[in-house]
Amino acid sequence: MRFDFIRADAMNRLSFAKIISVAQWWKENAGLMQVEVAALEPLLWREGEVRIGHVVAELKGMGFRVSMTSNGSLLARNAQELKEAGLDLLRLSWHSMSPDIYRKITGGGSLEKLIEGVRAGIDCSLSMSLNRVLMRGHTADLPEQLAFVDQHQLRLKLLDLYWTEESAGEYDRYYISPEEALEASVASGYVKLIQDDGQQRGRSRVRYLTPQHGLVEYKLKSTARKSNAVCNLCTKKSNCLEGYGDYFRVFPEGKSSLCYLRQDLAHSTYENDTFFISEHQPWGQELRKSISSTPLRLVLEGRCNFNCGFPDSVSSWCLKQGRGYQFPDRTGVIVREYQ
Repeated sequence: MRFDFIRADAMNRLSFAKIISVAQWWKENAGLMQVEVAALEPLLWREGEVRIGHVVAELKGMGFRVSMTSNGSLLARNAQELKEAGLDLLRLSWHSMSPDIYRKITGGGSLEKLIEGVRAGIDCSLSMSLNRVLMRGHTADLPEQLAFVDQHQLRLKLLDLYWTEESAGEYDRYYISPEEALEASVASGYVKLIQDDGQQRGRSRVRYLTPQHGLVEYKLKSTARKSNAVCNLCTKKSNCLEGYGDYFRVFPEGKSSLCYLRQDLAHSTYENDTFFISEHQPWGQELRKSISSTPLRLVLEGRCNFNCGFPDSVSSWCLKQGRGYQFPDRTGVIVREYQ
């Protein structure tokens, strides 16, 4: 893949040594042995001859359950490697069934390449689920996506559009709740409500089954845990979709945070390649109290080959915007395709 929008050697990237260091620290401190390799795009990550499959295999060898979130554009060439490395779950972002709308949402992505990757994953029995950010005016194709999920017995998670300061001007126009988006499919009986599986960490979930036992789910905004002291004093509380401490995130530049929305709550947590948290930092003390029930989330790569946003706008809704990371330009809602 060609990146003419940024020099690869200028990128922030979590080194292999830093990845292993935080994983070892987490295990030694009795952290929940669940790690999510998150966006930006992890399939771009590489350090010399070490590739993302090596990272997954190393984390699995340490005893972690490893999941990953990807846009799937490079999955066709990586599916078998991820399967052999032992990846427990790959979450794929799939926001439209229309090639044109998909291109506009992703800022130049190819739906054909995504579907090619999905089929490669199916062929090698890679465990996969789908994520879709819902946008008003662009959900008419949802029944078609539900049919795909049904055919292949996949899981589809419907995601609320996240509010950010940068996208606030577009938010009210595009926001649609999962309940409203699913209304016709529920009324027709195509998806049937099932009992929650009892998962208590983070927000509660509503789940539906398709005729052939595909799974459709979404999280309830109203159940986000925001009763702690940090959330109580936060001016962004009303727009936040997660509770403080739902995840412990480690970012490519070496900072870490218990909050997804506020950059001022991120702290430096490395000395060279060694991960550490001072015993005297209040937020670190708080982490240690809840570490046995908190998942680790690693953002390995500081660039993305997509720039996801509103299909009729140059504005992006990606949560990693404004952090110094690198994205293609959405100007004109990108028409370039990256080979």
